[in-house]
Amino acid sequence: MRRVRLLLLSELRLVRTALPIHLIAVVQPCVFFLLLSMVMVKPTFDVNVVRPQSEAGHALLAAMQEVTTPDGVPYINPIIVSAEESQQAGGSVLRQRVVVEQRAGIPTAVQRFALVDSNQVKNLRNRLTAAALRLWQEAQGDRAVTVVEHPWLPRDVPSIVYFGMAMLPLTVFLAADFIGGILAAQEFEAGTIVEYRLSPTGPSWVLGARLVRLTVTALLAAGVLVVVQGWYTGYWPASAWRVGLILLPTAIVGSCVGMVTGLLLRRSIPTLAVSLLVTLGSWILGGAFGLASSFSGLYEAASRATPHSYTVDLLFGCYYGTAVGIPWVSAAVLALFSVISVALAFLAYRWRVLGRA
Repeated sequence: MRRVRLLLLSELRLVRTALPIHLIAVVQPCVFFLLLSMVMVKPTFDVNVVRPQSEAGHALLAAMQEVTTPDGVPYINPIIVSAEESQQAGGSVLRQRVVVEQRAGIPTAVQRFALVDSNQVKNLRNRLTAAALRLWQEAQGDRAVTVVEHPWLPRDVPSIVYFGMAMLPLTVFLAADFIGGILAAQEFEAGTIVEYRLSPTGPSWVLGARLVRLTVTALLAAGVLVVVQGWYTGYWPASAWRVGLILLPTAIVGSCVGMVTGLLLRRSIPTLAVSLLVTLGSWILGGAFGLASSFSGLYEAASRATPHSYTVDLLFGCYYGTAVGIPWVSAAVLALFSVISVALAFLAYRWRVLGRA
């Protein structure tokens, strides 16, 4: 036990040799989450409306104010502008405006755009369409179409919650992969790998101590992100310990991938480049923007080659209260990923450090 304690203490002291990498691993996911949450599509859109001059114009404005998402969030935030303002060059007014005009004696809502991309046009047109459909629905009277919704989830959760949840496996993988890779590469660059070659301690103890340290660091980074997400969105996982348990296999896989990369490349810059490519690639394929099963086809098949998709499936129940897929299968696959990655790290250590096949 004394030997294990000394190995762990040695691993903790190595934090000083890669302090910037540790800070990036812990802080970067939180910053990434907050920045992207500012630019992600929100349900409420500002829509410039030229001041109504007719009964039809006032009716359309009222319909805009009544359109909401299923959980009551406003779909449109109408901003009243004068006819003179709508003709000004530059500024946000010119980008989009709605005016009700008389065309062939029929009141017609005309939406004009400038300096907006196709995605903005689609979203703004959808808002006007929603208001028009509400007016049409009211005009039908007894013949109106009744839509009965049967929600799949117990509650309507903002999309930013899913995005934050999907970033948790990214966070643990990033922290473990980056730190594990840079530490292994630095030992070759600094020549301290000789100490491991001469050490009487077996590779299992050395790798075990590093694996424990990397895994704990990765889970701490994920814990920071969970707190930031909860503070920002107001949504918290049902069980914190369960989230940690689900993330544990991904942290182990990330640790081993980082160590193997550092052992094989033996240089910091190439190791960081490969680690970044593997981390982001596996995250994007592993359900970064939606459940892999909802995309199906080639994307779903490719996502199953990463631990991230199985981790997201298990985390889904913690945040949404509904299981996705077969939980025990996802857990078994993650355990298999962990065992294989540990075995590969052990083989890479024996080859690169001890010179044994």
